[in-house]
Amino acid sequence: MAAAALLLACSCSGTRIIDYERSEVARNGGSLPAVPLPGVIGGARSSVESATSSVFPMTLADRSDISYRSDRFPGSTGIARLVERILQEEGVPRELAALPWIESSYQVGCYSSAGAAGPWQIMRETGRHLDLRIDSEIDERYSWTAATRAAARYLHYLHGLFGSWELALAAYNCGEGAVLRASRRSACTSVENLDLPGETRSFVPRFANALRAFQALEKTGDSLSIIWAPPGLDLRLLAAAAGIRSDSLVSLNREFLNERTPSYGDGWEIIVPASSAADAYSVAWTLDTGGYAVRENDTWDSIAYALGVETSDLLAANPSASLVPGTRLVLPEPETIPVNVASGENTGYFYYTIRSGDTLSGIAQTVGASSADVAEWNDISRDAIIHPGQRILLRGTPPAGAESAPAPRTQGADSSVTHTVVSGDTLWDLSRRYGVTVERIQALNQMSGNNLRIGQVLVIRVVE
Repeated sequence: MAAAALLLACSCSGTRIIDYERSEVARNGGSLPAVPLPGVIGGARSSVESATSSVFPMTLADRSDISYRSDRFPGSTGIARLVERILQEEGVPRELAALPWIESSYQVGCYSSAGAAGPWQIMRETGRHLDLRIDSEIDERYSWTAATRAAARYLHYLHGLFGSWELALAAYNCGEGAVLRASRRSACTSVENLDLPGETRSFVPRFANALRAFQALEKTGDSLSIIWAPPGLDLRLLAAAAGIRSDSLVSLNREFLNERTPSYGDGWEIIVPASSAADAYSVAWTLDTGGYAVRENDTWDSIAYALGVETSDLLAANPSASLVPGTRLVLPEPETIPVNVASGENTGYFYYTIRSGDTLSGIAQTVGASSADVAEWNDISRDAIIHPGQRILLRGTPPAGAESAPAPRTQGADSSVTHTVVSGDTLWDLSRRYGVTVERIQALNQMSGNNLRIGQVLVIRVVE
């Protein structure tokens, strides 16, 4: 096949690197590959030729109530290239890589108040139906690889059911049952002419608009590889040994809820920077997972930086250790980010301890809030620098063991929930963020259209 994955086998318990840039499947007879480094997903300024965009309803792009721009793409273009290639492998148009833009703003930790999770916004039960693993160690809805394959399979099924990508996209948004019922009542095959929810009639034009912008992207982000790694591998140890930034590796692999691969199974896929792929998969299968091995010239600060932890936490976990080369240090237990928690109507507040790889916007999305909300709760700016070990206040259902906290004092909190419009806000985004409909926001604010202005204060929900 044109973009067949190159599986490079080695003697390390079946470790492999997936290379999407070769045109044939080659196998290495047991030794690590030489240059060029394998596993590169796309090259600098690469663009994927579009042979299938005509199957999408591009005529609807100008009818979108949201205008997407390529210069405002919110995600990593390296990830975008990876998603394109996985979709192609699964036999669906790579243009579907634009879908996470409108579903999650390409934020892997996104969690909606309705319970949809990850870049493809998959519900828990849907995820289980699509064979995604969801347990205390892993939630594959947050996996760029597993979730993309699952979404591709589901979209392929929907396309087969309805015979068009327009209706498949509509069904992805509102459910196949709603589209089937609407199709039976009408001979029309256009979303615009079917009796579907207003959100769905807006969803397909938004996709077309986002796709047009997505195709104009200069995909120049860092190239990525997928390696096969053993169970029970601590990502922080792998990062330190392979010379990868710990926060970067953790962010690329947010499905591992404890910052390590699950303790069961034959192995797991890990996304790594392509420049470190060969070292990473070699280290992954030879690394002693009994802790960090002190090296010559190590300091507590340098070790903490390599592991992406606070120096104070590292010292607390190793109270009597000395930095003699070869000494094994215990890693602090990572905080479990509440990625499976939505705030909904819950008004409880709790403290969350920031861990490596966290961003203010990413943390906010895990509890169905905005970065502006989190900044307001903590009396900081949205551009504030956060660091591992710092405690911040969140609103929602706290994970087990979290420390409860009093609610911050906010004006008008006893009567309504409000939102101050910032650059980039849309009614659609606000409806998804707060779990209300666009129509409800318009009614509460006596709006007849969708235009917003920066600084405008919107009533989102009235507390009865």
